[in-house]
Amino acid sequence: MSIYKNIRSAILSNIVKPADRSIGIEIESIIYTKHDTRIPVNSDQEYCAIKFVNIMNEKVGNNGNYSLEPGGQIEWSSKPYKDLNTLQRAIKKHNNLVSGSLKKHNLKLITYGVDPLFNPDDIDLIDLKKYQLMDKSMERSGSMGKWMMRCTSSIQVNFDVINSQELEEMVFIADCLHPVAAYLFANSPFQNGEKTNNKNVRNIIWENTDKSRCRNLLDHGINSSEDLINSYIDYILTVPSLFHIDSSGGIIEAKQNIGERLYDLENTGGLTRRHIDAALHQIFTNVRIKNLVEIRGADRTPEGYEITPAAFWTGLLTDKLIRKKTLNILDKWSNDDRKLFNYAANSLNTSQPGPIKKSYGEWIQKFGNLALDGLKIRNLNEEKLFEDFFEIVIKNGPFSIQVQKNG
Repeated sequence: MSIYKNIRSAILSNIVKPADRSIGIEIESIIYTKHDTRIPVNSDQEYCAIKFVNIMNEKVGNNGNYSLEPGGQIEWSSKPYKDLNTLQRAIKKHNNLVSGSLKKHNLKLITYGVDPLFNPDDIDLIDLKKYQLMDKSMERSGSMGKWMMRCTSSIQVNFDVINSQELEEMVFIADCLHPVAAYLFANSPFQNGEKTNNKNVRNIIWENTDKSRCRNLLDHGINSSEDLINSYIDYILTVPSLFHIDSSGGIIEAKQNIGERLYDLENTGGLTRRHIDAALHQIFTNVRIKNLVEIRGADRTPEGYEITPAAFWTGLLTDKLIRKKTLNILDKWSNDDRKLFNYAANSLNTSQPGPIKKSYGEWIQKFGNLALDGLKIRNLNEEKLFEDFFEIVIKNGPFSIQVQKNG
């Protein structure tokens, strides 16, 4: 079997029936001590992020699991659920569990997309080889990789798909509409102790993290839903590897790009699904494909609004009629329109020009309303999980702006 067939097989290995589609969420959070310092990442002398995560996993039961991001950010990964109301109940359980543990250890949650006080030089990396290698690689491939790894937190949404065409449509729409999510869920009001004003800071950080594996799929030549999976495979095979997996499953330094490594393994009979999964996990575009669709463009939203990115994307992507309406709009956009739209996502100014002579703000409203329509079509009373948030943001601006005005 060729490399293309192997990767395509891995991508489509989790196809589900429409009634079995599930949605999952990953919520990252920065944690401070009572002295307004970051919780230590690695420490034998004091309570640290590793110990916090171990305790959380002992307590979580069947409500997902906890892990650590490179700078000690805590990540909760939900189980997949068929509806957003059940997912929301799981999020509330997670919040209650975290709240109790924070109180017990005199810690506090920072629910922003960028650390408000500290810069990367203040933060240690978790002592794992893959993150050390990633850190070294990103020094060469972008200007803000250290910020991304140590000082950002986000919310990611995962979707099962029912067939390859749907996957390609969902990925294309999510890539085109990243600037809408980047505005709606912007929640990074401070950086280095200063107001960020209209800068969409976490988006700017990701834009400058790694030019080969981040940003939008459009930046890597993927500009259509047609044959998108093969185009995605073409792309990832050219990306430099961050690390390789050796024969025993250990992490080793990379000396080849992803394609070279996979072809060598195939030619020597050593290629396994583990190697393909490792390759797929080394792509950090705003929407990426694994054996599901993962959308990564939202800042860590305020507590109580964690479900909103999942609700927005569920409304836009899971109903066939809404997808068709959205694709009909996007088909009228040129590549230059899309580049203009992606550039707009670096600022929270809604008067910026957008595609086909409509403003950035007009498109945000248009697609937010389409998302609400999609949630209503699902007929599961899920629209309430996005509607109030959307009204607040349209009226007062994203929480990045609201917090600065109120603070």
